[in-house]
Amino acid sequence: MFEELEQRDEWFDSSCQVSFERNREPATRMGHTSSVASTSAIYVVESVPESDTSTIERLIELGNGSKKTLGLLPKAAYHDAAQKGFLYTVREGATPIGYTLFRLPRNEVAITHLCVLPEYRRRGVAQELVNAVSRNHQGRIGIRVKCRDDYTEIQKVWRGLGFKELGRAKGRGKDNAPMTVWWLDHGHPDLFTSLDEAPVLQVAIDVNIVMDLKLRPKHPTSERSQVLLAPEVDSNIELVVPRGLERDIERHPENLRDRLTSAANTFKRPPPQDSSRVEALFDQLLRAVRARIPTFPKSPQDTGDLWQLAESAVSGLQVFLTWDLRLRNDVAPIVLQMENVPELSRLRIIDPDHLVIHLDELAHAAAYQPRALEGSHFSTELAGSESEATLMAFLNKTAGESAKELRERLHGLAKIIRSVSIVRDSDRTPVGCSASFVENGVLRVPLLRIADHKIAETMARRLLWDLRVAAREHGAKVVKIEDPYLTPLLSRAASHEQYQHIESHWYAWVIDTCGSGLEVSTAVAEAHRLAGVDSTSLLAPGLPAEVAASYERAWWPAKITDSGLPHFAVAIRPSWSAELFGRPAILTPRSAELALGREQVYYRSGHNSTLSAPGRILWYLSKDPRVGPAQFIGTSLLDAIETGTPEQLYQALNHFGVFSLRDIEEAANKHGLVQALRLSDTEMFPVGVRRKSYDELLERGFGGPRNILAPARVPRETFEAIYKLGTGVSAGKST
Repeated sequence: MFEELEQRDEWFDSSCQVSFERNREPATRMGHTSSVASTSAIYVVESVPESDTSTIERLIELGNGSKKTLGLLPKAAYHDAAQKGFLYTVREGATPIGYTLFRLPRNEVAITHLCVLPEYRRRGVAQELVNAVSRNHQGRIGIRVKCRDDYTEIQKVWRGLGFKELGRAKGRGKDNAPMTVWWLDHGHPDLFTSLDEAPVLQVAIDVNIVMDLKLRPKHPTSERSQVLLAPEVDSNIELVVPRGLERDIERHPENLRDRLTSAANTFKRPPPQDSSRVEALFDQLLRAVRARIPTFPKSPQDTGDLWQLAESAVSGLQVFLTWDLRLRNDVAPIVLQMENVPELSRLRIIDPDHLVIHLDELAHAAAYQPRALEGSHFSTELAGSESEATLMAFLNKTAGESAKELRERLHGLAKIIRSVSIVRDSDRTPVGCSASFVENGVLRVPLLRIADHKIAETMARRLLWDLRVAAREHGAKVVKIEDPYLTPLLSRAASHEQYQHIESHWYAWVIDTCGSGLEVSTAVAEAHRLAGVDSTSLLAPGLPAEVAASYERAWWPAKITDSGLPHFAVAIRPSWSAELFGRPAILTPRSAELALGREQVYYRSGHNSTLSAPGRILWYLSKDPRVGPAQFIGTSLLDAIETGTPEQLYQALNHFGVFSLRDIEEAANKHGLVQALRLSDTEMFPVGVRRKSYDELLERGFGGPRNILAPARVPRETFEAIYKLGTGVSAGKST
């Protein structure tokens, strides 16, 4: 049973759960439970959260086990549905025994998958899944599903679930199988009874893809094009054969031409176009390509390809699908740059794998826009459907990597939307890239590359740090770098960033726990279990400051609160904070070394203070008319305190700080000495903790300074409370 998945922007943002047993009415609201009589066991229907990767992987296994009737659905579709709240599972105890995956087009619900383990069928499990979907979307006019007619006794199944036959349809698979549209009405007045769906995008295909889909579906090479039949792709496109295809068919053996023509005629054909306009575009295209590739065309196929592009462009098509490397890597960039010919410059020449990304680009254009990297002149962006050539520039020939290996890796990643990012300099030069996705609590990194650049080492450390941050944001406890072709520079940076090399991979442990040594080391043991590596011993309470700081660097963002690490509040003016930490944000770009660097330096008067290193600093942003009331904005590890003359410190440390020599001289005490606070692992709070909240803590009995002008010591309990308020760490993560 399957219905094509559609990319939509509707979100269901509340988790839900209902307990039920068969032969009784389920609870009336998700989130409430009811236990009623049953001859077997209690089942539980629940919305699968995005973070529950183990359950999602189990449901993928269930779906793959029934793919002959369910249809092909990539892993990414399950994770995307879970993120939106569109994936429900049913459990017996802790074991998933079935699931439904759906979407919310227009004002209805469309079921994509409804799957129950064979041994649990005919027990009311499917009915309860449908009931759960219906109950949580009663505001929509009903539930729709399309199913092939050749599934044995399928009519009885849908009628038994309360659906009525509403219409007929044809499948979009290679056999155009007849299908029935089934409907479960929610009883609302409905003025829109038509179920016809206009395709989101018309897509032109070349001869090889026609052959893959129609003439050789069982051939090993044809598997590459089956992604076009995947529900979340198929429902968003209409495959079209451009009229220029006939020129390409002519080059094939005579005994194959008739079969190719018949296969091509099963697809929609654009209406005839002005032949003179087609010829004009062909001529312009040929001149443009020859200007860059003088030997083009080398074969009749090359010429036929250009005719297909010209026909597609004149027909208004904006995507041309092909597996031809020469066409995608050499011709496509030239076509994009033909801005004087809008029909051609709008045409995207990509392979079927990258069509998945292109559809996401169309649906979520804002997500693919470049954004400044930490306020510097560098930017980061999601790799789009046409980024393969850019990413291929990161080929590591020195380490023995072949172009074929990297291309295959990129094609696998293209099926996981928004998994690849590219970092560019201000002139758009690519300087780094990474690919990552979460699976079973582990942020897997199959691609991590750095180009030869003047700040390559700084950029490498930044990307490694950003992987930790991404893992934390997605609830992963481990970063696992799986790229087998890391450069020596990246390996050195990984070691410097406290990554651990085990066998052939680099691991970072992302321990989002603020608590005792026991709590932190228990969380580390769980991370090691997820990674499949040996666990570490439990930390003893009262660790010396130096030892605790070392563990915290390795396990960031862990905070071991029963250690000897002292805590300090240090006031900082908004102007210095903006340059040093990017908070508050400023319009002018920050220094790249400072914005992307992993260490900073902050200068203060050289007179004695309560500060000691190693320790933790809470940054207290001073009140300012432009940025608002005073607030705690983040925390850093205080690695060391250097004391010297302004000239000495500036010469040694100026690239880590924002102070000019004159600024440092003004900070000197009467003896002409200055302190340089050397900082690392700076963590800006998502939400600043305002002075009012701090005063409330003091009123509740927490200790701490009333006035924060000079550096002041802060009790452990107060640091924990402020840290929780700023980061949203749950109370269960600390004592």
